[in-house]
Amino acid sequence: MELKGHVLSGLKWTAGVKFFTQIVNWTFTIIVIRLLQPNDYGLLAMATIFTSLCLLLNEMGLGAAIVQARQLTENILRQALGLIILLNSIIVITLFFFAPFIADIFDEPRLSDITRVLSLQFPIMAYYVVPNSLLIREMKFKSISLVGIFAELSNGICTLTLAWFGFGVWSLVIGTIIRVVVLCIGINIVSPFIRWPSFNFSGFTELAKFGGLISVQRVLWYFYSQADVFIIGRILGSTILGYYSIAMHIASLPLQKVGSIFSQVGLPAYSKLQDDPGAVSDYVFKVSRLLGVIGFPIFFGISSISPELVTIVLSEKWLPSILPLQLLSLIIPLRALNVSFTPAVNGIGRPDIIANTLGVACVIMPVAFLIGVNWGLTGVSIAWIVGYLVWFIYLLIKVLPVLGLKMKKFFRALYPSFICATTMYASIYACRMVLNYWQFSPIPTLSILISCGVIIYTGQMYIIFKKVCKDCLSMIQKKAII
Repeated sequence: MELKGHVLSGLKWTAGVKFFTQIVNWTFTIIVIRLLQPNDYGLLAMATIFTSLCLLLNEMGLGAAIVQARQLTENILRQALGLIILLNSIIVITLFFFAPFIADIFDEPRLSDITRVLSLQFPIMAYYVVPNSLLIREMKFKSISLVGIFAELSNGICTLTLAWFGFGVWSLVIGTIIRVVVLCIGINIVSPFIRWPSFNFSGFTELAKFGGLISVQRVLWYFYSQADVFIIGRILGSTILGYYSIAMHIASLPLQKVGSIFSQVGLPAYSKLQDDPGAVSDYVFKVSRLLGVIGFPIFFGISSISPELVTIVLSEKWLPSILPLQLLSLIIPLRALNVSFTPAVNGIGRPDIIANTLGVACVIMPVAFLIGVNWGLTGVSIAWIVGYLVWFIYLLIKVLPVLGLKMKKFFRALYPSFICATTMYASIYACRMVLNYWQFSPIPTLSILISCGVIIYTGQMYIIFKKVCKDCLSMIQKKAII
């Protein structure tokens, strides 16, 4: 019951803060997108191919290892801090000297300075990992969430201000650095870890092994998920990549927020349940069903209203992003469902399973992108759908038995929301045809389409699958999460 309360509290705080920051960030993001050019976002996407990889390696999975470990000692934490400082020092030096080569790869001289400035976040992040991991381990999500609010607000205000005064891509770069600085300072205020780092790593093997497997997961995930950006940037150029990046950003933004909620709360919760397989299985089933009920209508909805959404919110200069947004949004629900698997498998101490499945993704997805790029943005977007569907089936085959779930039961959790979301999509399409016939203007059209989607989906779920709705509501109202 105590764990149930911690999980519920964590979900409420994390979800509440994410919802608030989502509204604020969307406001900032929409204004910034209208101020900047596609080329600016393309340049940032190119630079972050390398800095994002370094962010996945800058603590070698030690943060997750600290959360999952059954026992921790003062010496182990000091050893972790020492290793993280060494890793981040190596990263910032490497990025600084290799920045010109990164610029040469894409034939974009501006990438050299952009990469060097972005590298400054790594020595700062070195002092964030341990105190943040300890807060997660203790499930003190209120403190983490409040720090996150200030960091996101700082990033949004800084980026918007600089974009307003014409700093272009540098508004995005400086905003990123400001966010990291505020995040690190804030987390050390609420959970200071003032210790002298230890560089003697004897007895550190077990934690390092788990962290190493988490790092392997992250690198493999990064490789397949960023392969599209690298291929488009290298073959089609920064402007086309800018259109694609915005489409992917809009399509996956809800996933990033929801995913971070379940990942942050899920790992410590599953770690505490690692000796109770039945509870883990039940938890994964409930979370998957909830993600389906929420995810399918949101992402199918984004796909269905993409033409109006891009035209009204982003302006007509982003019209080439419409079709990629429509296609990419359709596969995001499956990516959201994967959120319920990774923390569960890692929490029970089997990170090797996730690493195995991601290794397969690193073969399937880049091949799909290389084939799809021959048909431009549309081809790459379709490659996401086809490639990810194939890989997701493999993922289920490998992961569900480890979690004690049968394939039939898993799909039973999803089919109500999938059926209702598909019907909703068709209804919105039919509604648009009627509105176009009567020549409605874009803003009323968008409002009517959204209203139509909400009414159709919620009406179906309540009438046809009333029990599913009640069960999902009870997960929060009656603390039936675990």
